[in-house]
Amino acid sequence: GGGGEGGGGLGEDEDDWSHKLWRQGQLEYNATCSEWNSVGRKLAFAGRSQLEITSMALDVTGTGTGRSAREWYVLKSPNFGANWSWVRLPQFLQGVGGLVADPTSDTIYVISGGSCISHSADHAESWSPCWKAPGLTGRFRQLVVRDSRTMVVLRDGDVPLRTNDGGASWRRMESLASVARRQLTAEYSWSGKTLALSGVAGQLFVWVSRDDGDTWTDESGDYSAMSGGVAQWYESTLYISSLGQGIASKTFEEE
Repeated sequence: GGGGEGGGGLGEDEDDWSHKLWRQGQLEYNATCSEWNSVGRKLAFAGRSQLEITSMALDVTGTGTGRSAREWYVLKSPNFGANWSWVRLPQFLQGVGGLVADPTSDTIYVISGGSCISHSADHAESWSPCWKAPGLTGRFRQLVVRDSRTMVVLRDGDVPLRTNDGGASWRRMESLASVARRQLTAEYSWSGKTLALSGVAGQLFVWVSRDDGDTWTDESGDYSAMSGGVAQWYESTLYISSLGQGIASKTFEEE
């Protein structure tokens, strides 16, 4: 493997991932420790007391006066965690697997129960019905959003799907047919120009696409972990992580 023409990893050796775990972690800790400590309680309990949170967790039957631990809520903060509001998800989204934000608008998306994709344009106050569209079938595991028109759905044991019309229609990404049965993870860079995808086939592989998944470049290089995958983008720098080799990063040129 190694970075091909499409990858463009920076540095003297394009195959080398920069291992920055201890150095960057220490710098971030030194710079932000006091700030994190000052808001830590509110981040941990979303503005509620520890007693109330514990009572909610213990009320597993939902018969008490507290909110049931079986119910799912969206927690919103308009001021970076100083204050929080709780919005209960509707019944058909009670199996929600997490939130995904559209970086180009106020829309947020959820996958519920593996078979329902819904969106909200008013900060989780109301939600659309489960999407129904040609080609949108299977069991959904991750929704990857570039913008309001281009999105990718990773499916369990099947070829991922892509829409270029805001979800009105979906097509199979045949470029990923050879790895479709792997546990794939994908993320767009901040600009949306680069799509990174990872999975484990004996060892971790990392692929990068600059055309929304039509073609791919293998950027696995010398990162030889047997677990882990794509963790996060910061601008045009991709971070990957694993139990064996920790956190590594590579920066990609974007026009």
